[in-house]
Amino acid sequence: MRIVLSGGGTGGHVYPALAIAEECLKHNPQSKFMYIGTNSGLERDIVAKSKLDLPFEAIEISGFCRKLLSTDNVRTVMRFLRGVKLAKAKLKEFKPDVVIGTGGYVCGPVLYAAAKLGIPTLIHEQNVLPGLTNKFLSRYVSSVAVSFKGIESRFPKARRATYTGNPRATSVVAADRLAGLRSLGLTDHDQL
Repeated sequence: MRIVLSGGGTGGHVYPALAIAEECLKHNPQSKFMYIGTNSGLERDIVAKSKLDLPFEAIEISGFCRKLLSTDNVRTVMRFLRGVKLAKAKLKEFKPDVVIGTGGYVCGPVLYAAAKLGIPTLIHEQNVLPGLTNKFLSRYVSSVAVSFKGIESRFPKARRATYTGNPRATSVVAADRLAGLRSLGLTDHDQL
């Protein structure tokens, strides 16, 4: 499997993408990945520090201002269009089997480009209230996965919306408690 992951802005979008990559590698150790994020969010640093050694590509994107009539929104639309063009080029070069987005503005041009190229796409929403980018993308992607039961209905334009839980839960459940305590300078006998 060749998989492109995209998510950014906060760790809440990046860590689930990394958890998906870890799970994919458990099932198919030969999987190849590329991560597409921005240089302005946390994703570049988080991906670089992960044990997965994922190639990282950056595109420039920003979110919309809440004030509709804003010159910043015109710049955002222009960045989105340039981002789609750049994402299409990166996707054509990497030739992924699937493109997965976990939220954040960067997912917009990446998943939109993938959908327009006919590549299977999935977005994962970790929150109870969907983000603007995931709501926008839900009408274009192949599937939407959600972390909470009942949230599927928040994506009425999606072809398919499915409850899957949060991919980070697997990492947390499997975490080594003693290693975590040691990393904080604590022992098993310390009171938390």
